[in-house]
Amino acid sequence: MKKIVILAFFSLIGLTTMAQSLPISLGIHGGWNDTKIKAKHLKVDSHGGYMIGAFARINFGSIYLEPALNFAHKESKVTAGNIGKFKYSSIDIPVMVGYHILELPIFKLRGFVGPVASFTTKKLKKDMFDTDKMMWNGKVGAGVDVWKVTFDIDYEFGLKKFGDGIKAPKSWNLTLGFKII
Repeated sequence: MKKIVILAFFSLIGLTTMAQSLPISLGIHGGWNDTKIKAKHLKVDSHGGYMIGAFARINFGSIYLEPALNFAHKESKVTAGNIGKFKYSSIDIPVMVGYHILELPIFKLRGFVGPVASFTTKKLKKDMFDTDKMMWNGKVGAGVDVWKVTFDIDYEFGLKKFGDGIKAPKSWNLTLGFKII
């Protein structure tokens, strides 16, 4: 048993060393979002939500491609009418194109932009919101990497209205991640 543990330990060290020389990183991340929806005839206040997921980062020198698969829960509070909280969950697939602005041995500063395909998992009220199961969003942001820890802040905006007089949602997102490989 002791030999297996030692072999596994040295294999993990070797895999980590090899992965650092590859241009691909895999990781997990989670975070908080603050979603705002504007409507003509309703008072809608922003409210916090959360996101969890996994990402891959493929480096091409100073430019990188970062696809991800996330579960996001977003909420807004409607204070007028008989609606209460407006909540929805979605499976989001962002594909960010980024640029390493500053690269030091242990610290990286980067900026990114790209589309987000968002598939709602909870049915919205059809009488009020005219939405499809799939929506397109855009995202722009900046991030910092310190060793294997990533921190991102970004602004996500919907590209399609939710209905007559109801604009597409806009969110600020804070994400903390960890590169496994």
